[in-house]
Amino acid sequence: MPDRSRRGPLGLLTERGQGLLVAIVLLWAAARSFGIPELQMAAVGVLALLVLAVVFVLVSSARLRVERLVRPGRLFHDGQGEVVLTLRNVGRLPTATLELRDDVPAILTARGTAVMAPLRPGARATARYPIRGLQRGRFDVGPLVVSMRDPFGVVVRARTMGDTAPLVVYPPIWRLPDGVPLGGTTTMGGEGRPRPQPSGEDLSNVREYVRGDDLRTVHWASTAHRGKLMVRQSEAPQDPRVVLLLDVRASRHLGRGPSSSFETAVSAAASITYHVSAKGRQVALVDRPLRAAPLALSWQEWLERLADAEPEDVDLATLVHQVGQGTAGDGTLIVVTTVPDAAELRALVRAGRGFSTRVAVVVDASSHAGRPDDEEAARTGSTAAAMQAAGWRVTVVGAGDRFDTKWQDLMRRPRLSAGAQP
Repeated sequence: MPDRSRRGPLGLLTERGQGLLVAIVLLWAAARSFGIPELQMAAVGVLALLVLAVVFVLVSSARLRVERLVRPGRLFHDGQGEVVLTLRNVGRLPTATLELRDDVPAILTARGTAVMAPLRPGARATARYPIRGLQRGRFDVGPLVVSMRDPFGVVVRARTMGDTAPLVVYPPIWRLPDGVPLGGTTTMGGEGRPRPQPSGEDLSNVREYVRGDDLRTVHWASTAHRGKLMVRQSEAPQDPRVVLLLDVRASRHLGRGPSSSFETAVSAAASITYHVSAKGRQVALVDRPLRAAPLALSWQEWLERLADAEPEDVDLATLVHQVGQGTAGDGTLIVVTTVPDAAELRALVRAGRGFSTRVAVVVDASSHAGRPDDEEAARTGSTAAAMQAAGWRVTVVGAGDRFDTKWQDLMRRPRLSAGAQP
């Protein structure tokens, strides 16, 4: 890429050059004060050296073509990559010694600098340095600052060259164990019509009655067997997607930086997305009110969106209502949320009734702020118990918890309570 950005000032003296300039003044002053011609000759010699260095840097070619390659362009959290810089001298004269400094966020690398020998006309050289994805986000790598120095290191000329290259670092992803029923799989007949689900007693097919359920969905065989009212879905959903609802409300998350509750929620959503997609399921991730049915994107696309997610003030109540109406799809509902209040809890329970499987990951925001208390812990526990009573699989994630371990909590069947109403 040719130099088409701003140029630095020409002929800047380095610290060594500034020292030589001071030495020239002192030598000349001493020669005049004490009448020592040798000091005067020394001052003239140092001045000649300084002038030659300036001329050398000014005459040297500064016509460089810069190409940057970031590989891979998408990094998993804590993953490693590298930046490859290729410089070609497209001028008619050789360059001076080149010092390269790439503009790259410090969180990605401790390096980004290199020294390159002078390039002959038409010659090219390559420099590379490592990067590491220590923080999720979307970053720009570059542009490149090229400093040309004389052989004595007393004069430098700097120019900013080349374009930037994008780099995406995914959120932290936990490798989740198998065993959590996702339900809602499609069983299509040869003519493309949904078949009835087998009459088992797995939670994805049969669950205990919750107040408000349609009595026409009562599964009488399971009701007679268990002695309590049970309901089921008669058909599998035609769209075997997982609806993942993420609570991004800035007013509900606590803590700062990588240890905040928001980062815990984003990491949980990313881990679930990756895990569910690996099972061949489509994922529709929603975090704000919908204008239309969300697309089921690949896990790479969702992780890119989560890479630069930020806390916002959104109308979660409207989103939950839309989810309950089936706007986002049906099958399995997974909610990653802070501890809901009573009204939000009732809305979530109502929204989950149209889904065969319901999972809640409750992020304990207060623990991320370093001020957990018994009252907050009790509220979190009662929330989890109420959602379990309504047929949800629930796990609570606090500060410092391993999400892969917490995911295992969801393998236990919830204890349903007939007519449970939070």
